[in-house]
Amino acid sequence: MLRITKYILTLLFLLAISQGCRKDYFYNGINDDPSQLKNPTATALLPGTILQSAYIWGGDASRLPSIFMQQTTGAANQSASANVYNITPDDVDNMWYAGFYGAILTNVDTLISIATAAGQLHYAALGKILMANDLGQVTDFWGDVPYTEAFRGLGNTQPKYDSQQSIYAELHRLLDEAIASLEVDDGSPFQPNSNDDLMFEGDLEKWLRFAHSLKAKFYLHTVKVDNTAAAKALAEIAEGFQDGEAAFVRFVGSSATTTQAPWYQFNTQRADIIFTGHLNDIMDAAGDPRYDVYFDPSDPSALGSLYGSPNSPVYFLSYDELKFMEAELQLRNGNTTAAAEAYNEAVRANLIRTIGDASYLSEVDRTAANITLNDIMTQKYIALFLSPEVWTDWRRTGLPTLTATPGNVLGGQLPRSLFYPSSEIRYNTNTPANTRLTRRVWWDVP
Repeated sequence: MLRITKYILTLLFLLAISQGCRKDYFYNGINDDPSQLKNPTATALLPGTILQSAYIWGGDASRLPSIFMQQTTGAANQSASANVYNITPDDVDNMWYAGFYGAILTNVDTLISIATAAGQLHYAALGKILMANDLGQVTDFWGDVPYTEAFRGLGNTQPKYDSQQSIYAELHRLLDEAIASLEVDDGSPFQPNSNDDLMFEGDLEKWLRFAHSLKAKFYLHTVKVDNTAAAKALAEIAEGFQDGEAAFVRFVGSSATTTQAPWYQFNTQRADIIFTGHLNDIMDAAGDPRYDVYFDPSDPSALGSLYGSPNSPVYFLSYDELKFMEAELQLRNGNTTAAAEAYNEAVRANLIRTIGDASYLSEVDRTAANITLNDIMTQKYIALFLSPEVWTDWRRTGLPTLTATPGNVLGGQLPRSLFYPSSEIRYNTNTPANTRLTRRVWWDVP
């Protein structure tokens, strides 16, 4: 908490700027932007990029998928439109420009460049892991996106769109380079530490395990388009997070708005999402003890203390998620014994992470004789409350089984991707044509 508090105040201005920046920031650039650091250093950029990532992951990148996946319900304003899938290119403009591209990815690219130039290869490695983490989420939302020609400012105001397949190759390249750098001494006296690393306090072994865990996740996404992906994912899981580990940021939760967790901010400022829906229903029916921290016991339509407090965490990836991935992969390989073991461990670890008590496992544990994909994906759906990965899982597996919201505008179908943002359409002639929200991304095959 102290290390985050130390940096929060210096980052308030940066976050405020990132949420309200010009729509053409990413491509047209600003020759002398007074909001940007002059002569930035890796140690100055690292905490901001981590915090900005957590802010968008717990903000726009969480809200739309949670509505689509019926973990929440849009009750008013734009959220009510999202609830019936009436999404427009304007609705995702802020997430693209002020969030991922205008703030996070641009700053991460700068972090990688200046750290590399300064010979601070461990800082550069952390930047590459953050780039893979955030770029991976962007491509999973939109499919083909700019990368190889991005971040050049006035040097290229019309970057091409790279195919999602090639983006995935870039994700693995970034992570492989980061892993190789972190496995050796980079010779620099400047190292990530508890003052600038808001996730792991300079523990490079945990960053290594985060990189392997991300590779496993990206391989899992592609099992339907790459018959070698499952084996590769299992190999990466073996090098990934250990029990109790996770990549997350806990917000300070002071009286300053920009120190507060994004869901808390949203609920106190707008409150047009309620927390009813399929997830609420199945947890209530099962007597799941996580119900009372996911939802408010005095008002089940309100968000509970775990993610609804001003100092709540935002998770990127956790050990329990990794074990759910392992369970799915082992089941796909026909190894039901290993699948059941990984599933049980995933549920146990999530119960400990969320409520500190794993006794409920006896109600939902499985054996080699009765483990199913529905078991795995349903418990993962519960475990990853408010995570955008739930939408990716549903697109990959069709689980949990969801019925489209009544009165929806997609003819009874659920969304499978997002529209490209309106400003992107105006400013970059290379932007692919928007078709429908039912457009499938590369790895999302029937």
